[in-house]
Amino acid sequence: MIQGVRKIVPVLCAVFVFFCEAATVVNINQGVMKRIRIALNVLESEDDKLEDSIQKVVADDLEGTFLFMAIPRSAFMQKRLEKKPTFPLWKLINAQYLVNIKLKVEDARLKVSMVIYDVLSETSVGTFSASGSAKEWRKLAHIMANNIYERITGEVGYFDTKILYVALQKKAFGSKTYRIALMDQDGYEHKFLTDGRTIVLTPRFSPSGSEFSFFSYREKILNGRRVPISAGVYRYNLATGNTELLARFNGMTYAPRYSPDGKLLIFSLSNHGSSSIYTFDLLTKKITRLTKGRCIDTSPCYSPDGKQIVFNSDRGGSQQLYIMDADGLNIRRLSFSHSRYATPVWSPRGDWIAFTKFGPDGFYIGIIRPDGTGERMLSTGYQVEGPTWSPNGRVIMFSHQDYARREKIYSVDVTGYNKHEVTTPYQAIDPEWSGKNRLP
Repeated sequence: MIQGVRKIVPVLCAVFVFFCEAATVVNINQGVMKRIRIALNVLESEDDKLEDSIQKVVADDLEGTFLFMAIPRSAFMQKRLEKKPTFPLWKLINAQYLVNIKLKVEDARLKVSMVIYDVLSETSVGTFSASGSAKEWRKLAHIMANNIYERITGEVGYFDTKILYVALQKKAFGSKTYRIALMDQDGYEHKFLTDGRTIVLTPRFSPSGSEFSFFSYREKILNGRRVPISAGVYRYNLATGNTELLARFNGMTYAPRYSPDGKLLIFSLSNHGSSSIYTFDLLTKKITRLTKGRCIDTSPCYSPDGKQIVFNSDRGGSQQLYIMDADGLNIRRLSFSHSRYATPVWSPRGDWIAFTKFGPDGFYIGIIRPDGTGERMLSTGYQVEGPTWSPNGRVIMFSHQDYARREKIYSVDVTGYNKHEVTTPYQAIDPEWSGKNRLP
């Protein structure tokens, strides 16, 4: 038996105990598989509404992966029990896993505990307990879903993570308001972080998850055309809500991203018809140019170990993917196709690079291995673009413009299955998945 204690947030504490006897780990790398039938059984609760709410969040998190199917509670043949389940009753409804959950509210604090059972082997395969403010019941429910997912699949859960995106609201005469928004990965706990007075694009989390960078600019109408002015790269502190201007540049700056150690920002700077890749030291404010020439180099992204950078460039005659060392040397081509590639993003696991691909036959979200092998498309649609990875490297979120020109966010897993819309209050572009759990 292995015991551990982990701090969730300053107001939450949790204890986990996992047992290894007869544990079943499910392979989630397959494209099509039969869903795992799981029973989420709340044993004791003084608040029926809270009971229903927590059960629904946990069920929605697990079912949203398309790996699980929560059995309706109306089918349960044993609902209230004291100690060990009567496993034959759960086998009758074809439950593969049973999760017994206890909830208790005391002095505005919520205590939750659960035991996970493998019904076939009739053994406990994991326990979990946590406590926190009753107002944070949704966070606790997400963390419970994490532990169920981790115990059964062997992968790290991501249900308590956050999503940044740019919310679009239409104004008069076809103009739009751009605001950066933050929400839970399931679309709840939504809030705006910027006021819409400037155009904001490409919000990107820092490795610690405590802040994010973004590009912002004002524009004016000149000779009937929109011309950007006052362009700059900013960072936003999630704990304080403070925004800091990092730098202004002559020319347009695109897609700033952090280095894995959080010390640098890497971005492309466009000037006089060409675009090169630069780094910006957040401490010294030193700017270093990595690529040169008249080509267009843009959308840089570090590998998880910080040793390499993937980017897209037209240096070979068409827009393709390239990889270079972190110092800008040893540039080599990654993709070879008649189509064009853009917005490459390295998986947190380092095993894949996601990208946007577009050509005469349409737009695609795809992945390719860092050695150039294994390229495959995961999703297609009218103007799909801008992938971002879940922290466990198993799900990709991206922008999608439908044929009515409505901007939406979708997600898809690395097998190419389970594509679905992520609901947002407004039209949405530029999603960014937090790389760390339990953000402020």
